[in-house]
This record gives sequence, C-alpha cells and structure tokens, in this order.
Amino acid sequence: MSKGPETYIDRSRQLRDEDTFCFSCRPDRSCFTACCYDLNLLLMPYDILRIKNRLGMKSGDFIKQYTNIYVGQGSGLPVISLKMDKFHFNCPFLEKGKGCKIYEDRPGACRTYPLVRMALRSRDREGVEEFYYIIKEPGCEGFENGKRWTVREWIDSQGIAPYNEMNDIFGELLQAKTELGIPYLNADQINTFYLGCYDIDAFRQYFLEGPCLERCMESEDLIERVSQDEVALLKYGMRWVKKKLFQVD
Repeated sequence: MSKGPETYIDRSRQLRDEDTFCFSCRPDRSCFTACCYDLNLLLMPYDILRIKNRLGMKSGDFIKQYTNIYVGQGSGLPVISLKMDKFHFNCPFLEKGKGCKIYEDRPGACRTYPLVRMALRSRDREGVEEFYYIIKEPGCEGFENGKRWTVREWIDSQGIAPYNEMNDIFGELLQAKTELGIPYLNADQINTFYLGCYDIDAFRQYFLEGPCLERCMESEDLIERVSQDEVALLKYGMRWVKKKLFQVD
C-alpha cells in the first residue's frame, strides 16, 4: 500500500487458494494504521461505487472531493487515486486512534493487504490465472505471532470476492486495449472511459434517463436489471466502454 523505499512485493513465493501465511492487524500493534499514510492508492471502479454510496454522495462529487485524476503514463488511460490529507498525508478516511471510518466499504487493495493479487490474462485462455504475493512493508508487526490463514480464508474473511469479480471485468477492458495495440486515447475516448467506468451516476443519467439510442438496442430485461441494480449498471458500463472504444463485446 504505502510505497516507501523499503516496501517490496515478495515474489519468491506464489500463493494460491490453499497456501498459508500468518498475519494479524490489531489496534494493539504499535504500527496500527501506519499503512494509512502517504499512500499511492489507485481506486478501481467498484471501489468508487462502494465508497460514494457509503458517504451518500454522487460519484462525480466524490471523485472531485476525494481523488486525483490523471492519464497514466504507461497505460494512456484515466487513472483515479485517493487524495491524501494535505497536512498529515494520511488517508482522508482515517480516524485518529480508531481506524478506518469506511471500513465495511474500504477499497479492495486495503482488504487484500498484506497480499497483492496477480491476475494473468491471455487471448489463448479463457478466464484469469490468479495467485497472490505478500507485500513486505517496514515496521509492519502483523506478521509477528499472526494468525495462520489460507488465501481462501483471507479472501472470505475480508469480503474480497466481489472486488475481484468487478476488477476482472475492468481487466478485460484493459486487455482489449492492449491487444489492439492502442497506446493512447483521444479526449473524447477518455471521457467515454471515465463515464462508463468511474462516474456511475453520470452514466446512469446518460444511459437510462437521456435520449440514448444505445438503450433502445438492449432488451427490456437488461434495462430493468441495470435500472434496479447499481452493480449490474457498473458491469454494463465497463462492457459498454469496451465495445464502444475497442469494438469488443
């Protein structure tokens, strides 16, 4: 999470479902919440949906108030990162002495820590090859006398599965861009990407409430589903971006 000079990903061991590691993060640890400072924490589309709903905000308002937006130098895609407190450089949702104020809806990267998920895709293989590495961070006491977990137990206990599912759909979109060899998007394409992936409330207004011809091409069942279920709407939005920008269903 925080990327100090001594923080590294231990690539010496790939962890899969039944592999084990030891870790416990507790308030009695002297390092408790130290990992919530000076973060370069990228937010995925599902992270934004969960947090903006937790705060009772529109997605566009949340992005404007709590995040930084830029075009990734390597990806050429719009990237959203959580904005740190400008005075103390802590996560804006950290409550001193207590912990995370949005814990039940914290980002997927926070849930997965101290693991980092690797999801490998190939045009020659359906689905995702998934494994995990351990992040080694200086000063973290969580590995000392920690509870033993399997990777699957950790995923279940931290509620990670829906985040992985949504991130995999987002990953399909990134893979489509890579396979087409498109280095950068133009301004209109960036706006389309932002609308369908990040600003779910604006996408709802565009797709469900505005004079959108694309809506007329979809079935009544799909329209009803995405009208009632915001997660379904986000899934549709990411796939809409993939088809609109990269001509991939």
